[in-house]
Amino acid sequence: MDAITKELKKYGQVKQGKPLSRYLTMKIGGPAKYFISINQTKKLVGLLDFLTGEGIGYQIIGGGSNILFDQAGFDGVVIKIETQNIQVLDSEIIVDSGVLLGALVSATAKNSLSGLEWASGIPGTVGGAVRGNAGAYGGAISDSVKKVGVWRDGEVIELEPHECGFEYRSSIFKKNNDVILWVKLFFKKDEPIKITKKMNDLFLERQNKLPTEPSSGSFFKNIKISDWPGKIDKLPKEFVERKMIPAGWLIEQCGLKGYRLGDAGISDKHANFIVNYGSATLDDILAVVEKARAEVYNKYGVNLEPEVEIINN
Repeated sequence: MDAITKELKKYGQVKQGKPLSRYLTMKIGGPAKYFISINQTKKLVGLLDFLTGEGIGYQIIGGGSNILFDQAGFDGVVIKIETQNIQVLDSEIIVDSGVLLGALVSATAKNSLSGLEWASGIPGTVGGAVRGNAGAYGGAISDSVKKVGVWRDGEVIELEPHECGFEYRSSIFKKNNDVILWVKLFFKKDEPIKITKKMNDLFLERQNKLPTEPSSGSFFKNIKISDWPGKIDKLPKEFVERKMIPAGWLIEQCGLKGYRLGDAGISDKHANFIVNYGSATLDDILAVVEKARAEVYNKYGVNLEPEVEIINN
């Protein structure tokens, strides 16, 4: 056992050479030099203090649904946050960043709290959802955020929503080194039967149109109407009303739905899902990504921006 492994074991379960493909929803990724699972916020803070003090590189993963590593893996410490505390306080919930978004959705329904129905069936953790300002069906996690506890440069601080820089599928946390520790969210009281019905309806709608093959979820951000270079009156009415043009629609209009390159491809169920049909590599996935971006740009003059974070050594 080397000195770093010995120190890491103070904070959680440690493995060396762990294949990251086991922990990412796309099922792609080489080995992590060190892989550590953390289930206590206090230990997570201690680990971050240690790593930064020693100048050791690290990468956070939660549910593994919006991040990709190449075949070389990661030459540092990959931290999987698995903190699990959920505290319900009337119409508010304080939840650890490692809690699965699905568990939080269930907690809101159980406690007659409305506001997170849109997230039914979405994978990943609460921390990842806040970092990427996850959303669907007109809702977003930022709509419910009251406070965010973060580790920042050796300090634990609380941020108000206006300090989080929330925007469409992004936040300040995508642009700095903050690590989200916990989140306080607020909701509205409603009848449990109404909440559950809406959750079930959206869950079924999502399941019926999404692929079953490994993917990283929606790969590209949708396009804001304000960024559209073409004529608005040529777009479907619902896009204009929502002020958003689905990336999947643009890709489909380019005839790429079902496009395949080896074991990587664009889903034939939803064109904003890049999928792994078996043994695709990151290079295969990126080739498909660039094909979609090039075709959409050539036809519409817009650049598709990935939601997925890609880590290359």
